[in-house]
This record gives sequence, C-alpha cells and structure tokens, in this order.
Amino acid sequence: MLVVKFGGTSVGKPERMKKIANLVMGMPGKKIVVLSALSGTTNTLVRIGDHLVAQQHTAAEQEISKKLVND
Repeated sequence: MLVVKFGGTSVGKPERMKKIANLVMGMPGKKIVVLSALSGTTNTLVRIGDHLVAQQHTAAEQEISKKLVND
C-alpha cells in the first residue's frame, strides 16, 4: 500500500490536478491519495471559522462571498 499526499499549489489549478492524476494512475499497486485544500483555501477557512466562533456571522458571510468572487 502506497500513501501519497498532495496539497496547496500542487492542486491549485486543473492542469496540475491532471498531472497528479496521471502520476498516481501510473503508480503500480494499491494506493491512498490524500489531497489538501486548494492553494489559499486553508487560510480562508480559518478566518471564516474564527468569525463564526466569535459570533460574527456577517463577517463570515463576507469572507465566503469574497472567496466565491475571487475563485
């Protein structure tokens, strides 16, 4: 069993995801593939979570909207 992990900028764009898929499909045997959040997403999720914990629902919604517009 082989475990491979990719994250951040390595999964940040469709062409990079395709390269990862090709790489993994070319590996023999059983494998587990772990993908982290896309580039920049983790920091946004932390900010949203911080807003929600602080009961700042409007700020959390604004952060979500900003992320949706930028992606």
